[in-house]
Amino acid sequence: MNKKNFYREQAEQFKGYFQKYPCGNLLSLFGKWCESKDIEGKDKHYIWKITRHFKPIEKKEIEKGSDEAVRIGELINVIFGADLEKLKKIAEKKEAE
Repeated sequence: MNKKNFYREQAEQFKGYFQKYPCGNLLSLFGKWCESKDIEGKDKHYIWKITRHFKPIEKKEIEKGSDEAVRIGELINVIFGADLEKLKKIAEKKEAE
């Protein structure tokens, strides 16, 4: 059996196991599952690379005008400001050439 197929198959088996404990910690459940299946080393690492994406990303709504919204807005302004400065420097360099 191809190793990639083996890793995918094992990841799918773990996904079934994980669905029995949806509120559990993904990493600790994976460790217990690997221990019960005698999976170690490189195989464990490659299966983990697939399975670590199974848990859904938690979404958080930020209310307009809240402290979080203000902090995120300021962060975005800093990032865009730095990008704009970098673009100005690139444009000036191009004009100089």
